[in-house]
Amino acid sequence: MSVATQSKLWQWGAVVYVVAASVFFAFMPLVAVPNGTDVTWVAPFRLLGWQVFPPLLLPLALTVIPLVVRKHRVRVGWSCTGVLTAICLVLVLSSGLLFLPAPVLSALSTYLASRAPVEDEELPDEAWQVPDA
Repeated sequence: MSVATQSKLWQWGAVVYVVAASVFFAFMPLVAVPNGTDVTWVAPFRLLGWQVFPPLLLPLALTVIPLVVRKHRVRVGWSCTGVLTAICLVLVLSSGLLFLPAPVLSALSTYLASRAPVEDEELPDEAWQVPDA
């Protein structure tokens, strides 16, 4: 398997992880709502409805953009990874830890994309000879 293919697979892994983390964040009962003397745990989707999804589209967009861009793929990949990491660090006390594996997967993908032109180059299959000195 070529390094470029591995890079795309790791980036798709980041996209799948972000989708799974977004579904988890939207539908799992994570918010404590006081109910008289008791506390009821409610999912964010139940509180906010569809409005919970637009903020969750930002991490998804930051993982999909490196897959879509063809020119300057490595530069765009590192930029999107940096922005996603910054978002995760700023939101570390709420949902940032949930999305933290996504920039790690994206960084691995971008590193492999930067190595792909070197690693995937076809070498000529001929006998090596000592140059005349």
